[in-house]
Amino acid sequence: MKLIITIFIFTTTLLAMNNNFDLGMQYLLGNGKVIDKNKAMYYLTKAQQEGDAEATYNLALMYYTGDGIKQDIKKAAELLDEAASKKFIKAIQNVGRVYMQLLNFEKAIYWLIKNAQNGDNQANYFLAELYIAQGNLKMAKIYTEKAMGYGIKDAKNLWKEHKLFNY
Repeated sequence: MKLIITIFIFTTTLLAMNNNFDLGMQYLLGNGKVIDKNKAMYYLTKAQQEGDAEATYNLALMYYTGDGIKQDIKKAAELLDEAASKKFIKAIQNVGRVYMQLLNFEKAIYWLIKNAQNGDNQANYFLAELYIAQGNLKMAKIYTEKAMGYGIKDAKNLWKEHKLFNY
């Protein structure tokens, strides 16, 4: 009997999570509902609080762009970080770039490395730029070489401009 109750509670919780996300996205995009950013925020926030990484990502986008809410890049970064920590790939692809904008190099480097490991070749170029900004030309050389190996043309400019061949 306890197993049946546990399964029922678990299933009900999953349905509520999906329902809040789905409702939030419907109000955000107007799929079957009138677009209502306040309701979208409400339902996506509920889904985010329930642990839904995709809802968290979509909230981050709303804060990043100021879509229906006052733009807040710092809040967007926090939400992207949360979604990326749950291995939501779209968040991993963007969180390092947002931290670069906020000049939070430590977090930017952490997430850009993960993003590069997931196959985003451009992340190597951004890592090279960050290491140059920090004066760590040995690490800049490593990531510039990787970026050049992936054919990123701007990497050649970094290579020459900062004489990374010397490191």
